[in-house]
Amino acid sequence: LPELPVARDIMRIGVPAAFEQVLVSGAFFGLTLLVASLGTLVLAAHRIAFTALSFTFLPGFGFAISATALVGQSMGARRLEEGAQAARIATRWATVWMGAIGLVFFIFAEPIMRLFSDDPTVVSAGAGGLRIVALSQPFWAIMFVQAGALRGTGNTRFPLIVTGGGIWLSVLLAWLLVSTLGGALSAVWAAFLAVSPVMALLMWRRFRTTVAQVSRASSTEHASG
Repeated sequence: LPELPVARDIMRIGVPAAFEQVLVSGAFFGLTLLVASLGTLVLAAHRIAFTALSFTFLPGFGFAISATALVGQSMGARRLEEGAQAARIATRWATVWMGAIGLVFFIFAEPIMRLFSDDPTVVSAGAGGLRIVALSQPFWAIMFVQAGALRGTGNTRFPLIVTGGGIWLSVLLAWLLVSTLGGALSAVWAAFLAVSPVMALLMWRRFRTTVAQVSRASSTEHASG
């Protein structure tokens, strides 16, 4: 069947990407169960803060999609260095945008929480969580865009491992902090702050390595040709 090789490529790229979303969704479900064990008010603060923070991720998602498209085009044209440059620019802009929004959330954490609730406990818990996660925004920006760039090269397995593994590690670390140290919502989100730089570094290094490998292979082909 002539379409069989194409189907294999679709499965090779699509299945890890789909499984990544399954792992992420499962991790956040587990996180919700953990936060729920801290009490109803803490769970309310978590949901409000998480909803507010979802807006900070939008620039990262947008620049990640652009990196995937541009790197994919450059791979097809055998000019990956152009795609790498596009990924660097997208990473820079995503970091600026998400960092700026994170700064706003850090400074105005309590007023933002008061838009959703008047309960002092909810506002205090949510504001503390907002400030902690706001500090991680530049790292998430790098991770989002570099993962998108890797997907543009056809590598969806590494983002699966780093994203899925990193988020589950954050949840397990949060559980450890809560169960052993008695931490509250701030401790839960501090776990994500601790893991996010590692995820960003791994994605960044893997994409750099991929670009170097493809460039060497291309140079070898030109030399032999």
